[in-house]
Amino acid sequence: MRTIDWAWLIQMLVWPAVAWPQVVMPGGLPEGPFADDECVACHADHDAQRMETQREGPHRAIGCSACHGGRHGNLSAARADATCVTCHEGAEVASHENSKHGVLLRIEPPDWSAPLQRGRYRAPGCAYCHLHDGDHGDRMDLARGTDRVAWVCGGCHSPRFAMTQLTAGQRLVAVADLKLREAEGIANCLAGGESELDELMSSARHHARNVRLGAGHQSPDYQWWYGQPALDGDLIRLRDRVVSARRTVSSTSGSTDNTVNIQPGKRKGPDPDC
Repeated sequence: MRTIDWAWLIQMLVWPAVAWPQVVMPGGLPEGPFADDECVACHADHDAQRMETQREGPHRAIGCSACHGGRHGNLSAARADATCVTCHEGAEVASHENSKHGVLLRIEPPDWSAPLQRGRYRAPGCAYCHLHDGDHGDRMDLARGTDRVAWVCGGCHSPRFAMTQLTAGQRLVAVADLKLREAEGIANCLAGGESELDELMSSARHHARNVRLGAGHQSPDYQWWYGQPALDGDLIRLRDRVVSARRTVSSTSGSTDNTVNIQPGKRKGPDPDC
């Protein structure tokens, strides 16, 4: 018969009610656990700039513990891709995993305990680039300036190579945006409320986003196979839908007029795009 360790059982029962002393880690930091408001209150005093980027950054709506955990000893977990993919999914993750950086990470898993500082990793994970040097405002956001992004890339690549790739990526995205505007223009030639048309436009926006992710993550599959050619296919299907609508109008009215059913306030045919 198994004996019961009564001392252990009592300790487990009363543990939540006891204010146990904080374990102090090397360097004088208490181990925790901490609530999110405790993290913010302490770091606001001695790390104000980082807290400002957190408040203004893309993760401002989530608490510190969601990524870092509630203890100082767990902080390095926030550098691991496994933490990021608990929230981010789909093309955001797959476009990085299928890139050269993602493949290298799988071949040579890094030591996530190393700080996110310049050139410390064989290949970058999510946090190395987006939260580089502890910046919580997304270092890879081009709205904050191309030079910021190029500086992060320059930790491993030459400045010329980094700027060349960034410029090529911006051109890819510009072409995708042009195609998306064309798709929207074609859709405006047709009456709204059609589920088929909504699906085609949703597909076009999805594939344009793939191009942006492919350019940002240097993922050829998402730049091209799941990006530009797929977006071209969306345009072809939208144009086919316009031709079908034109034929329907002609057959029901007995007219040879090229006019398609136009939404109020939208441009009217005949139009080369319609």
